[in-house]
Amino acid sequence: MTDPVLEDEQLEGDQHGADDAPEKAGEGWLNQKERGQVWLMQATFRMASMIGRRPMGPIVSLVALGYCLIDRRAVAASRDWLTRVHGGSPGFWDVYRHLRSFAQTILDKVFFMTGNTKGLVITNPGGELLNEQAATGRGAVVLGSHLGSYDAMRAVGMAHGAPVQVLGYFENAAMINSLLQKLNPGLAERVIHLGDDPVGVMARVRARLETGELVAVAGDRVGLNDRIVTAKFMGQDAPFAGGPFLLASVLRCPVYLVFGIYTEPNRYNLTCELFAERIDLPRANRDEALQAWVQRFADSLERRAREAPNNWFNFYDFWSKQ
Repeated sequence: MTDPVLEDEQLEGDQHGADDAPEKAGEGWLNQKERGQVWLMQATFRMASMIGRRPMGPIVSLVALGYCLIDRRAVAASRDWLTRVHGGSPGFWDVYRHLRSFAQTILDKVFFMTGNTKGLVITNPGGELLNEQAATGRGAVVLGSHLGSYDAMRAVGMAHGAPVQVLGYFENAAMINSLLQKLNPGLAERVIHLGDDPVGVMARVRARLETGELVAVAGDRVGLNDRIVTAKFMGQDAPFAGGPFLLASVLRCPVYLVFGIYTEPNRYNLTCELFAERIDLPRANRDEALQAWVQRFADSLERRAREAPNNWFNFYDFWSKQ
């Protein structure tokens, strides 16, 4: 991400450094195509809207079982993750429970997007921080991840008057996002797509922040042409996105760290904490400062992931730089 008002030297610093990204960084997850048929997903979402969450339980179980039987990539990623967390060799049902948690949070998108959360128990420690931030009229970056439910945080935030824009890559999930937008047509207006126009994206983000809105971005996946920053995670070097931290430093706004942790059968614990009042990246030691901020995020992510390992929803080789 770049900003037209930045000096050329700073722009160069965003693109190069000790941990330069390869030409197509992030291909590991971006190239994973959506699984499933459009008609089946449409029918499932429509049925969920009609009959509610609880009656959908057996269907969610069948979907998770199907993934365990036919999706070798997801199973391999789950086994690798569970081995890192627990040690030993995870069994079939360990992987099943992991994938079932993922399947349930995908289905719960329907209820969060439509505001039908009657069957869910939602706790929101720290949620007042976002409300207070929104009340100041000053925008902020909300730093999330693919640990738990991102949609829960967004839906609850907006329900409490804290408008949230989501910044990210959505091409590899076009089908599911299209279906969700049909459930909530206003959703498309709350999404900023990262693509081939970084200057335009930065202008949109700045405009949103100036109106006091919150811009949410995931810090655990490296996008196309993103800056890779290596950090220790689960005892091994892993590539993280430097873009969210560079973005926050350029915009000079507060950064909040959020997690939406799911616990069976129907509980979501949405936590929020101030990550930084401002991310400062001095030009003299910019790479080192950026790495320190990313490592701080990685440490927080690891702590939360160890507390709720079945909420880890990065089903690809997370530690590979591609």
